[in-house]
Amino acid sequence: MVKKSGGHQEVDAMRDALAALEGRQPEEQRRILNWLAAKLGVGAVAPPTLGTDTPGLPPGGAGSSSISGQTPKAFMSAKRPETVRERIACLAYYLTHARNVTTYKTKALTDLNSEAALPKISNPALFARDAVKSQYLAPAGGGSKQITTRGEALVRALPEREAVKKALEDHPLSGKKGKGGKKKKKVVK
Repeated sequence: MVKKSGGHQEVDAMRDALAALEGRQPEEQRRILNWLAAKLGVGAVAPPTLGTDTPGLPPGGAGSSSISGQTPKAFMSAKRPETVRERIACLAYYLTHARNVTTYKTKALTDLNSEAALPKISNPALFARDAVKSQYLAPAGGGSKQITTRGEALVRALPEREAVKKALEDHPLSGKKGKGGKKKKKVVK
């Protein structure tokens, strides 16, 4: 590629990138942008308007409406989480599916909470740990977290409480511990 001079390099690079992405499917655009972001070390940067449906969910089904283009405030209002752990799972889901950010630190969750105009989370690190204990989130290394399939099932089921109950039954806690903090032993008969 010919190196351009002057103050228009950034605009020219943006124009070239747009031309390369135009006409591609939203999922292709998302993969390309994520690859570029990872290659350049700038983190996921895909905006919420790239896709039309939430990855991994059937288009247009109950609980699976697209969140692309939906504001965090509207998304959280529709989900109506009842606990802070559920709220954190919803925020993580939004970051993952609307903003294409797959790993995040607690600060990203609290920033999104503020953007959604929700009440401040007192001691967010504690509640993020609780969300990990509930297996809605999982450690992703370096202090980052990511949403689990259990957490995604919970958020997709919200706000329907019966659907939440079923989703959590379908995605039980793994490695459930009994009293005393020791794993329950299987009894072989």
